[in-house]
Amino acid sequence: MKTIAIYLTNTDRSDFAAAQDNDALKVIARLEGVGARYSFSIYDVTENQFPTDPTHYDAVILTGSPAYIDDGDAWIEHVMRDIRLLIDAKVPLVGLCFGHQAIMAALGGKVEHKDFWIFGGTEFDITNSRPWMNPPMQSLKLYAANKAQVTELPKGFELLGGSKACPLALTAFDDLVFTTQFHPEMDDAFIADLIDEYAEYLGPEVTAEARKSIEISAQGVIFGKWMRNFIELERPETLP
Repeated sequence: MKTIAIYLTNTDRSDFAAAQDNDALKVIARLEGVGARYSFSIYDVTENQFPTDPTHYDAVILTGSPAYIDDGDAWIEHVMRDIRLLIDAKVPLVGLCFGHQAIMAALGGKVEHKDFWIFGGTEFDITNSRPWMNPPMQSLKLYAANKAQVTELPKGFELLGGSKACPLALTAFDDLVFTTQFHPEMDDAFIADLIDEYAEYLGPEVTAEARKSIEISAQGVIFGKWMRNFIELERPETLP
C-alpha cells in the first residue's frame, strides 16, 4: 500500500471552517472516491507539524490555503524547503492551489497577487497531456477560490492547461510534479456554502457570477482519477 503525506496548509480558523472537513480530508475523500487505497498521514504544517523525513513517503500532496506564499511565516519557508528536498529525492508531489503556488515559488517560479477573484466554477483548456491524464479531456472545469496566481513557471516545468483568466492553471515537471491552481477536492455543497460565507467579502457582482458558475457541477472526480494515476505511475527505483 502506498504511503501518502498530506501537508494541510489551510490557515482558516473560522467557525465556518471548523464545521467542515479539513482540506486534507477532502483530498482523501476525492482519492478514495475514485478507488485509491493508500495509507495517509496528515500534517497541519500551519501548526509546525512536519514529517521527520518526508522523503520516506511514496508521494506528498500540498493542499490549498487562504494564505499567500509571500506572507513571510516560518511554516511557509519550511514547506518550501521540504519541496526542494522532495524534488532532490525524486518523491512525487501534487500541489493544489496554495500547494501549486508553493511548489512554483520554491523551485524558482513567480507568484503574483491579482486584482480580481477567480471564485466558483472555472473552465480551462487542456493544451498538453501526460500519461496519467486519463480519461483524456480537451477542457476541464474545477472549483476555484484564489486571488493570486503563478505567472512564471520554474525551469523545466511543462504547461498542461490554462485559460484567459488563469493562463498557468495546470503544470507538470517530468513525472515527479503535478499541480493545479484550482480545487479538485471541493464538492458541490461545499463550494455553495463557501460562496455564501464569502459573499460580503466578494461583493454582489463576484458573488452572483460565482453562484451562476456552479449551476453545472465541476469535474473534480476526473482530476481525482488523474491524481490517482499520477501517484500510481511506474517510476524507476531511485539509486542509493
